[in-house]
Amino acid sequence: MSATLAIDWARCQGHGVCLAAFRERLEADRWGYPEGIPTSGAVLDDHEVPAARTAVATCPAAALRLHLG
Repeated sequence: MSATLAIDWARCQGHGVCLAAFRERLEADRWGYPEGIPTSGAVLDDHEVPAARTAVATCPAAALRLHLG
């Protein structure tokens, strides 16, 4: 299975909830916004999908999208 995680920067408000949920891939920039996922999306390893699902489900701004294929 291939999975891609993307972020909608227009929606992201820098709450940091995704950072806590997906520490394997995300870090905070100096303003508290996530780094590590480009707008175009990042291909995830299979073992990263559960944490990505949690990050998507808990994002208060609904700024993350997980595409499974």
